[in-house]
Amino acid sequence: MLKKRRNIIILSILAIIIAILVVLGIIFGVFQRQEVHDDYNVAYEINGKLYEVFPISATDIGVDKKKENKHFYFRVNSYYNLEYLFRIAYGQYELNEPSLDKNYAGKLDYSIADNAYVTQEDVYKTKDDMYAVYSFHDKNGKEIYKYDPEETSSDQFVTRIKPTILQGYKKSDISSYDDFLDITELFKEKLNKTVKVRVDDTKNMVIFSIK
Repeated sequence: MLKKRRNIIILSILAIIIAILVVLGIIFGVFQRQEVHDDYNVAYEINGKLYEVFPISATDIGVDKKKENKHFYFRVNSYYNLEYLFRIAYGQYELNEPSLDKNYAGKLDYSIADNAYVTQEDVYKTKDDMYAVYSFHDKNGKEIYKYDPEETSSDQFVTRIKPTILQGYKKSDISSYDDFLDITELFKEKLNKTVKVRVDDTKNMVIFSIK
């Protein structure tokens, strides 16, 4: 009887330890399929050369953890910088050299573009309760996609990538701050563009290209 009770106690302790490990794994994003390299730099690759893409930041970029065929994600809340991804996709930039950082061959200058690819609309539920909807357009001004934070559960282009301490929550649990657009999928389907991304841990860089 004493041995049986001891075994039950041991099994209970093991169950508690496993539960704690699972919770910690969720909290720290072990089970999440994407990650944000917010302490990395970002580079756009052209013919093997790397260029600065400021103001685009790695803080707003998500990348699949899998080794091959990674998708490139961008935080919807930074819609004003999503604009630059469209300019890059359409080649609306100039290459300015040199860069102060030796890791880059130069910088992208977006000043030649005047299109409004991303627009914001405030939607009011009530007089004091409102939220933002973002519309995305092609170079001809045609709307190709609309992001509505109220519809993210059924949106094929939206992936929730949470800050480390919140990873593991369902998409509907927190605000739109951590909704990321799957740029690889969106640009492929709506713009007929191929987006590729890789992570260079040696250079601490997230490197992407659009063709």
